[in-house]
Amino acid sequence: MKRLFLFLLFLLVVVITFFPVLALKIEFDGTACYNPVRSGLVLEVDYTHSVSLTKVVDVYRITGNGIYAIREKWQEFLAGQPIDVQYRSGDFYVKDMNKYLGSSWEYWFIPVNNVTLKINGRVVFVQPPKEGIMRFNIERIPLILIIIRRC
Repeated sequence: MKRLFLFLLFLLVVVITFFPVLALKIEFDGTACYNPVRSGLVLEVDYTHSVSLTKVVDVYRITGNGIYAIREKWQEFLAGQPIDVQYRSGDFYVKDMNKYLGSSWEYWFIPVNNVTLKINGRVVFVQPPKEGIMRFNIERIPLILIIIRRC
């Protein structure tokens, strides 16, 4: 009886760890980490603009439906930076929005960008030593990947 119970418990653990869950996958240079998608997940991308060398902050809301751009903050009006300001907050020009981007989004970063990623205020990634594309995807993955490769 005890063996049967242990076997069923083991089987339950295996089934649960391979159960598919919705996650935000963050990938750079072939390395990925995962964060479960649940209500209120906020991704913040802070970086130095490569032309103006000023701070830019992009804020996204992550849901089961996809990625939404909700705020952009910047300090200068140079190449590639928005000109449609809604208001000013401290040293930043700010634009609030609720723009659906789909289930994936990407950035190209170079070392001068000094990028930092935060999920719900917690730092999960700091500037890589070389240039490359950082990808964000909403995917169904086995729960075990979140357990062993959580951001």
